Amino acid sequence: MRRENSIRNVIVNLTSQILCIVMSFICRTVFIRTLGDNYLGVDGLFGNILSLLALAELGIGSTIIFHMYQPLAQKDHKKLGALMSVFKKTYRTIGLVIGLIGLALTPCYHFFIDPSIKIENLTLIYLLYIFNSVVTYFYSYQQTIITADQKGYIVSLYRYGFCIIQNILQIIVLIKTRNFILYFCLQILFSFFTNYFLAKKAGKMYPFLKRYRHEKLSSEDRAEIVKNVKAMFMHRFGAVIVNGTDSLVISALFGVVSVGYYSNYNMIISKLTDFTSQIFTGITASVGNLGAVEGEKKSYRIYLVANFAGFWIFSFCSICLFCLLNPFIEAWVGSTYVLPTQVMLFIVLNFYATGMRQATQTFRDSFGLFWYDRYNAVAEAVINLVCSILLARAIGIAGVFLGTLISTLTTDLWVEPLVLFRHGFHRSPAPYFLRYFIYAVLTFAAGSLTWYCCSLVPGAGLLQLAAKLFICLIVPNVLYLLIFFRTKEFRYLKDAVKLPSPGRKRIENG
Repeated sequence: MRRENSIRNVIVNLTSQILCIVMSFICRTVFIRTLGDNYLGVDGLFGNILSLLALAELGIGSTIIFHMYQPLAQKDHKKLGALMSVFKKTYRTIGLVIGLIGLALTPCYHFFIDPSIKIENLTLIYLLYIFNSVVTYFYSYQQTIITADQKGYIVSLYRYGFCIIQNILQIIVLIKTRNFILYFCLQILFSFFTNYFLAKKAGKMYPFLKRYRHEKLSSEDRAEIVKNVKAMFMHRFGAVIVNGTDSLVISALFGVVSVGYYSNYNMIISKLTDFTSQIFTGITASVGNLGAVEGEKKSYRIYLVANFAGFWIFSFCSICLFCLLNPFIEAWVGSTYVLPTQVMLFIVLNFYATGMRQATQTFRDSFGLFWYDRYNAVAEAVINLVCSILLARAIGIAGVFLGTLISTLTTDLWVEPLVLFRHGFHRSPAPYFLRYFIYAVLTFAAGSLTWYCCSLVPGAGLLQLAAKLFICLIVPNVLYLLIFFRTKEFRYLKDAVKLPSPGRKRIENG
């Protein structure tokens, strides 16, 4: 059942994500054509400020979800009701705190915007961003039980369905009115719709939550949650600083228009990250269930498959980005918006380094190993901020992303697998690091070959872009197929897409 749930989650997540990505690109194109660079930069800047305010969430969501796996497996409705009650009170408090902090910081956002940039109702726009962030906390907590119960595909259907409708209406508003405030009000409205209707769905799926909403957690459970929240806060702090300060640094040093240029790249990377992450999001609850009812030996075998899948996915995507990102930006919105190749390279390397952590993070979080590497996130954040500012002053915008890459390589690259292997699998991480090195060498070799083949395509345009895309689809995938088709991990993945039949022996059963 775990495998069927994982496959269903992945298929629905990916399909709905593709449709949403297509509509988002169309909406973004209309946005650029109708509102221009200044609004593009402000959108990226305020989005980053709000991601920093999300630090107030403390990582409570991940902690509560982890604590749901076992009671869901054991059908302990009282404990689930108590957990959701804690979640509700905490998230609503967090929403209010974020709103108050956001209001208090209203006079400060001007420090990141060039005074020569003239945008009407800028303070109102900032306040709308604050309100959009706050409103999500009042209903979003209820959908977590659906995800924890291995039914994330339901969340995806609601989320991406509303996303598509939102983008269609936003496109109409932009074309008819060219009004950013109306455009963003639609985003707020559909953020509310998504979370509200998912909350209603959760209530119907799990009626016992209402019955046991006044249940209390035991002192032991509360102590364990508080411990994990402390650890997750540090992880959250690190992630917010690493992912949420790039636009602030760029805006402060190079101007808000540069943020707008980067925001196009960031949107593509974010959409691709969301798309690829759906694969791991789809299996996270199943891994949590696996850890709750099965042994670590079985979990380790599944981890090897997930790590291999992560390599293939993120290696292939990184190669495509390196070969196609700048040509795509030029064909999409024009050569004015193209960043230098050096900047693009570091953006892609960050995507690869982050993607290669997905399998390890999925298993670490599903096993609840938040505590052991809590200081790693703080070290990563400090290294990132210091290196990004110093390198940006030295070599320009590329330095911002080089600083992020340095922080990842000096912390997450070795700390996260060390924690997972030592405290989750109770074995040496040496084989992991050897695999990581081999995967990196293969990515470099396949990427170099693909880049060379793409360079043989003369000219620039949609036809040439299509030819390069075809090369990217063929070269790395054929190469990896020839190398890995006999491995256990590849055979498992090939078997996983087939419908299970009675009596067929699955690889995870040994």
